[in-house]
Amino acid sequence: MRSAVPGSPVLTMRVPEGFTELPPHAQAVRLAGPAGLTVELTLTPTDRDAEAAFKQYSDDRVSKYPINSVSVLPGDLCGYSGQKLMGTLAEQPGRGIRYADRIVHIWTNNGAFLGAVRVEAPGATADFDQTSSAMLADFGITMPG
Repeated sequence: MRSAVPGSPVLTMRVPEGFTELPPHAQAVRLAGPAGLTVELTLTPTDRDAEAAFKQYSDDRVSKYPINSVSVLPGDLCGYSGQKLMGTLAEQPGRGIRYADRIVHIWTNNGAFLGAVRVEAPGATADFDQTSSAMLADFGITMPG
């Protein structure tokens, strides 16, 4: 995946069996998998440092849901700062979705970018942990040039 911004890096990831690509939505690669699992991959320019970009991403991730949780783990990748976020998002009790995201702050000579892999599924999806772990594993970053 490459951002529409000239000089952006390229993100490359392995897609597990059973996933198919959906029509793109607003500069994102989207995948649909079994049992309602979805994946979205984005690469967006940012003028924030890693800490501020991660905080903004986390705040934006949960802000639309009155019931939410977020746990944060280190998720550095290829020497770039990164985080793994996981939790639940819901508009009503008992009707939540689980999510797991990996975000990476990538600095280039053309500015900084925030790469994000977002995995979501209905709250009771049995294979969520296994699939999200595979989707959030290390992915390739190729610099422009």
